[in-house]
Amino acid sequence: MCLISIVHWFFIIITATASLTGISCALAQSNIESELKASSQEHMREELGVNPITSPSIADLLKNLESFRPIPLKLIEPGSQDVSFTNRFQTALHFGALVADGFMLTIAERPQDVQKIGRDLIKESRALGVGDRLTKRSKSLLEYSDKGDWLGMRQELVKTQEDVEQSMMELRDEEMAHMISLGGWLRGFQIGATSAAEKYTPEKATILAQLDVMDYFLDRLDTLNPRLKKTEMVSAMIAAIKKIRLVIVDTQGAVPTADQVLKLKQFADEAEGIAVSHVNDEGRLPEKKKL
Repeated sequence: MCLISIVHWFFIIITATASLTGISCALAQSNIESELKASSQEHMREELGVNPITSPSIADLLKNLESFRPIPLKLIEPGSQDVSFTNRFQTALHFGALVADGFMLTIAERPQDVQKIGRDLIKESRALGVGDRLTKRSKSLLEYSDKGDWLGMRQELVKTQEDVEQSMMELRDEEMAHMISLGGWLRGFQIGATSAAEKYTPEKATILAQLDVMDYFLDRLDTLNPRLKKTEMVSAMIAAIKKIRLVIVDTQGAVPTADQVLKLKQFADEAEGIAVSHVNDEGRLPEKKKL
């Protein structure tokens, strides 16, 4: 091989090696940045107490709701989502409930109703101060709804939950992150208890017996700002969830009976009624909602 060819190939090899080195360095830097970001987010999650129980996976909620077919659609009455609240506590609970309703409607394959949920999520996300991120997500939900893409809608709802959690962490508003999760769990529990009460099966009843989740949410309510915690609304919410918990405790580890499931439904309805009550500026409930 002539000298020119040797030099030419040597140059190509050097250039390629340099390019690969540059790419490798860029990838390494990107990986380092991703790891640092993930580590930072994980540290924040730990610091704020956000974990799979404080913000339960909506995907898990979906799996549970699918076990309660047929979905009791009567719980989503026309206009029942057309509510707004003047306090962040109830706004957060309502946001979580809307996400649960969205899952319920995807399972029932009700595209027009899912679109309405998407619009309501936009409204509530703005009220929580995280509208920019969730507005885009909710618009995607509407697009999937137009296509009748149920899997796409469910994935967007999962991402919506994740975006809410991340936004709350960025705002260092862990209390509201917990309340969003509580709202989703409570609504899902009400749906499940209603389905199990209407058509009892041991499988459905077993899913309802989640003492660890109930204990965690009661703990989160107990650690709210003292001024908020002592309001009549929060006190009533705590009392209602304790009633639910007591029914499960009374089963002594056995599958809840049909009669016990009826009690669970009653107390879940009570708790959800408190969540959507229109309270005054002091957090006092309307007379009919008092316990």
